[in-house]
Amino acid sequence: MELKEFSHKGEAIEKEIKKEFQFMGRTIKKRRVGLVIAAAGVIAVIAVALFIRSQQFDVWDYVTISYEGANGYAKPEFTLNKDSLYKELMGKSTDSDKAYNVKMLIASIDISTEAEDVSNGDKYKVRLEIDKKYEDAAGVNMGSGNKKIKAAGIQKGTAIKLFDKVDVLFAGISPEASVSITNNWDDEYLSGLTFTADKDSGISFGESVKVTCTASYEDIARHGFLADNVEQSYNADRLPGFTTDVSQIDKKIVEQVKKEVLETIASETSSNTFHMLYKATKDASFLYHVNNETCTDSKVTGVYFLSGNGKQTDVNNYIYVFASAVISDSEDSRTVYYAFSYSNTYINVDGTFDMNHDNENKRYVCSDNYEKLYEECVGSKSNSYSINEIK
Repeated sequence: MELKEFSHKGEAIEKEIKKEFQFMGRTIKKRRVGLVIAAAGVIAVIAVALFIRSQQFDVWDYVTISYEGANGYAKPEFTLNKDSLYKELMGKSTDSDKAYNVKMLIASIDISTEAEDVSNGDKYKVRLEIDKKYEDAAGVNMGSGNKKIKAAGIQKGTAIKLFDKVDVLFAGISPEASVSITNNWDDEYLSGLTFTADKDSGISFGESVKVTCTASYEDIARHGFLADNVEQSYNADRLPGFTTDVSQIDKKIVEQVKKEVLETIASETSSNTFHMLYKATKDASFLYHVNNETCTDSKVTGVYFLSGNGKQTDVNNYIYVFASAVISDSEDSRTVYYAFSYSNTYINVDGTFDMNHDNENKRYVCSDNYEKLYEECVGSKSNSYSINEIK
């Protein structure tokens, strides 16, 4: 190749190289512009992300978790600090629309769990529900959904002797005594507990009655109390009993009753409210006599003890005091017979005999026929009662 020809080729190559460098310069400038734009975009994205992040609120920062019940029987309770959350969501804004939406948003927050009988260290699921409509309107994201909570701070519970403040009292006479139960607890929950007896009537001396709280041990523990037991037995060992034998009757009391019987016959006869002769005979002619009746020769003629033999229905025993008196008015005179009835005499806890003997004017019937009166009061009961005369 000639030197001239080589020289021309060298110049051509030099021109191409210069063009390439010029082109690369423009390319570098364009790339610099692109990098600047890209950087600006990244900054914008970061700014938006930071803004969005600034509008996210962790509701749990405003929730207090407490527990009702003893450890192992506790139930979580959630308290939302609505005032603090409202102030945080509103910031410095005074916009009324936003205030409305924020209030509605807070009102829509519902925190719930199905967890029961929780112990310290247990993990349980909590559901947070928020109305998305008000969340969007308020321009915030509060992140509803499920959350796992680890229980802590649950109290051990208060140990109590449940029956220390429960009175169980027996009343009445064996074997027909009854039991009453009184709850004397001051605590609001404990005072509302109810107790039942496995037998509340027809109780005999020495019989055992079991009293049970209607709430279970677990139910009571769920209110923070650890009861030593929820049932307890009581013995009816201090009950009076019905008199069953004539030998148990105190003759001194019977003598007092005899005096009262005679006094009652006298006072009833002297009363102007009715005619004793008419009451005894049912003869209406005595109603036309002047009501100035008198009583003479009154005396007790017999005292009988009737003890139930198991066939009786409601009354366990009777004492009947029979008496007679001559009742006279201005026109006639008759011997009238009286039967005074005293039911369910009893033996006290200390072994002493007693009987109710008040209101004698309501305890007697009378007749001018002794045999008829005796049969009506005593004889007719011979199938259900053993009859013994008290001498």
